[in-house]
Amino acid sequence: MGLLSFLREMIDGGGTDEDKRMHAELDQVRAMAEAAERGEAMPDGATLGPKMRRRYHFVGMVQGVGFRFTATNLASSVGATGWVSNERDGSVIAEVQGISEQIDAVIDGLDRYYNGRRFMGGFTIESVSTVPVVEDEHDFHPKY
Repeated sequence: MGLLSFLREMIDGGGTDEDKRMHAELDQVRAMAEAAERGEAMPDGATLGPKMRRRYHFVGMVQGVGFRFTATNLASSVGATGWVSNERDGSVIAEVQGISEQIDAVIDGLDRYYNGRRFMGGFTIESVSTVPVVEDEHDFHPKY
């Protein structure tokens, strides 16, 4: 959830229809990941892969627009772990850890919020790589 959506919810109890759809999708991904961790069967024969960690390098309008805040909220909402950090060159680096559905939900959410709205300026992913999983990591947070 981005800053504007968060403020909109605080004021009127809801966001746009797109925000509500995104929240529902994020809730579904989180529920699936939690069920997988408990060893429960997945609905409709869905299967979840192993935990992984991806490192993303974002360029574009990613500093001064709430990008770290939004990434943290999205990752936390689906139960992904990792961190996000501003770089000196104006880009942002993030490491997102979880099952692929959790990671994809975070990146898709960022894309919808920042690239789906003209006034935000948008971003591109300059690079993505798979990095080793960090054991015993329990949250997603901004690095300063």
